Amino acid sequence: MATKRPALPTMTPRWGRILLAVAAVVVSWALPGQSALATPPLETVSGTGCYSYGDNQTPALAKRAALALAQEQAVRTHRVFVQSTSTVKNLRLEDDIITTASSGLLEQIHVDKQEQKGQEICVSITAKISPVKFDEVIQQKATAKQVADAAQIPVLTEGSSFDLQLWTNKPAGEVYTEGEELEISVRSNRDAFLRVDYYQADGTVVHLVPNLFVDDAFVQANKTYTFGGRHARSGFRITGPFGAETIKAVASTRALDALLASEKPVEESQGYLKNFHAQMRGVALVANPDQPAQWAETAFGLTTVSKGALEQSRFLSGIRGNQ
Repeated sequence: MATKRPALPTMTPRWGRILLAVAAVVVSWALPGQSALATPPLETVSGTGCYSYGDNQTPALAKRAALALAQEQAVRTHRVFVQSTSTVKNLRLEDDIITTASSGLLEQIHVDKQEQKGQEICVSITAKISPVKFDEVIQQKATAKQVADAAQIPVLTEGSSFDLQLWTNKPAGEVYTEGEELEISVRSNRDAFLRVDYYQADGTVVHLVPNLFVDDAFVQANKTYTFGGRHARSGFRITGPFGAETIKAVASTRALDALLASEKPVEESQGYLKNFHAQMRGVALVANPDQPAQWAETAFGLTTVSKGALEQSRFLSGIRGNQ
């Protein structure tokens, strides 16, 4: 599975642009005490799906739709998903996990039976799935959603005292697909010291600003600073694992406390987030009474998906809309 890692980011103030290089690395799934090359055991799943096609549709499309629905049912009835149903539903991850598993985890899919009555086609299948990988997908997506939601919780008890904007090259709510480029932009209406963190679905947080290579990031009022993009020398390309992610920005008119800085450009997100919230609770206490600092914060949530999962999701949405 590939994940995103930063490499030697640089900041060029005269260009008004912050650049981050991201490289893909490969990691292996392994059970405790097992070799990384060990193959997780497979279990058999089964499912049936039926689709009634209209006069403007073909039997071939109906068969494909019935097969996709059968794959969904096979995943839904597996014990790993059944055991996690309450957590998945509470986090509103059901559709994402089902689509991800049915499009990417099922192996050795075999059509056991196909029947047609009029314009309704029913397909029954058996397939193999790794319960270990299935559980890992659920846990990864659940953790990513929890961290992404927590990262969007305000940390300033008194609220923002000036305007800080954060946006990407896609409108809020639109998904980023595997292989697409992500561009992140920040703009403040005050001269300020900036901190930007990117909480990724792989369980890490990338410290865009400041980080190991940029000790103090000072931004000028009403200027846009951009990470990545077509005109940058390097940037973000969406890779797995996929799921909920959050970009968080905090700015201060005074230099950020050293306690808020991190010596690592990338680290585990849950521990860092907990510590960050704890440190930010005391910002009012460390401000100089004679020159009180002004603070601002903002966050942008996004979702990343694989090509296979997006194609499956769009196809199923289309056929359900026609029924």
